[in-house]
Amino acid sequence: MRASVPTLTLGALAGLFLGVPALLIGGYIWQAGLDLRSPSSSREWVGLCARGREDIFCKAAKHVVAREVTGPFVVIYPGVTGDRDLTAALTVWKGHDPTEQELAALVRANLFLTADLGVGEVRSLDGQLWQVSRPADQKGSYKIGPLRVHRHTRPAKPDDGAVYVTLGPRGHITFLPPR
Repeated sequence: MRASVPTLTLGALAGLFLGVPALLIGGYIWQAGLDLRSPSSSREWVGLCARGREDIFCKAAKHVVAREVTGPFVVIYPGVTGDRDLTAALTVWKGHDPTEQELAALVRANLFLTADLGVGEVRSLDGQLWQVSRPADQKGSYKIGPLRVHRHTRPAKPDDGAVYVTLGPRGHITFLPPR
């Protein structure tokens, strides 16, 4: 049985009607740094994050890690809703677009040369000493200085390091300030 010409035309039009918007939306959402697996290593996570189009914090972290860090590390990533929100919050915080030096200082204040956080004291890469405690009401979270952080990565090996994201009010940047 042959399909009629109007049926084929309607099918082709429906395919175009549904396919073109899907391709446009997919192209808008897709980023070069997008990866559907979550890396277990903090070094791998920072590198993958830095591949995003706008993530200035991760781009700065990638450079700091490459130049100054040889072993495992913990990084605290500001808990915001996306690259543009982070860029906007950092701009508000500084009063201007942050320079490379200001971003590197921010990364050093939120990076620790240890494989994981634990209760006690920890020193950031910029030399600040911070007290780490475990809040009773947040399983899997820590309080470090004024921040509440939650582990974002699941290390495959003990020396993979870890990524923690801050937990705070929406729309506010939360990070440990540089010296």
